[in-house]
Amino acid sequence: MSPSDHEGLLKGKNVLLTGASRGIGRAIAEAYAKNGARLFIVARTTEKLEEVKESCEKLGSPEVTILEADMLQEDDLAKISEAVKGEVDVLVNNAGMATSGSILEGSPDEAAKLVTMNLIAPMQLTILLAPQLHGHIINISSVAGLHAIKSQSIYCASKWGLTGFSLTCFEDLKEKNVGVTAIFPAYTESSMTDSASFPSDKMIRPEDIAEAALLPFRMSKFACPSEIVVRNAIRP
Repeated sequence: MSPSDHEGLLKGKNVLLTGASRGIGRAIAEAYAKNGARLFIVARTTEKLEEVKESCEKLGSPEVTILEADMLQEDDLAKISEAVKGEVDVLVNNAGMATSGSILEGSPDEAAKLVTMNLIAPMQLTILLAPQLHGHIINISSVAGLHAIKSQSIYCASKWGLTGFSLTCFEDLKEKNVGVTAIFPAYTESSMTDSASFPSDKMIRPEDIAEAALLPFRMSKFACPSEIVVRNAIRP
């Protein structure tokens, strides 16, 4: 049993979570379910979301609503906003994508797609929901949003942008008593890191990032972890 089991940290809270069908997103959904959250889970594939819904209901979530959406489509973001109807207490911007390759080999179209997914979409969704939010925003960034990584120029740029957006939102939303936290995982076991040179058996587990995503709710209203960095503890 993990430390977060049955603490009820999110009882009575409505959580909107993007990229919820696998990896870090699914782990956060399940951790929040254990803590009593009502969930709106978003991904492109309903079939995978059905599995997450079933798991979260078994773990204790009183209600799980599936929202099938493509974060690359502005119309879908508007539909998400309309579907939750101002009922969101916690927004978790987790959906993202990764590519690798030197800037000398990159495709402008792929670069635009990656920046849209990792930066523009969470910005747009946050802008749509921020006026009605009354809880917390969690942005899943990456250590690539803190320092340069060879052959990851576009990915780094997108995550650095998300870092800047998140930290500025923290300042902007203080007066609304809305907390904002950016989480910066290093290599984490998921489909996004399948081709990474770092060995998967030494990677951070998605459940570790889910524990980080619970930290803001363990603290008093007088504290907010604006940045949480989770690094690999075992050398490759």
